[in-house]
Amino acid sequence: MSIRTRAVAVGAAAAAALALTAAPAMAQKSITVTTPKSSPFSFSGMPSTLKAGTYTFTYVNNSGIGHNLKVGSAATPVFSSGSKTVKVTLKKGTVKYECVPHSSMMKGTIKVT
Repeated sequence: MSIRTRAVAVGAAAAAALALTAAPAMAQKSITVTTPKSSPFSFSGMPSTLKAGTYTFTYVNNSGIGHNLKVGSAATPVFSSGSKTVKVTLKKGTVKYECVPHSSMMKGTIKVT
């Protein structure tokens, strides 16, 4: 076996060993929440229960009215159209969500198990 053939074989074996020992990729947990134009003071798509973990919430505001999404202590900025994201780590218990400018109407809770 030539030196080059041996190097290729050793490199392939090392790559295979690395692939076997590498941790599997974590599935990304993402949730899309919307405020539709037809119901401009509501959230659609917000789950009532989630497992503890880190989530990316994408808030899509189609209402034309300035809203934001606050989950726990993390919030998107206020905006009137388009989408923004917020990343949140949820722990067991209950977490509140709301639109800060319209918190009397746009609010709720998520049970985190």
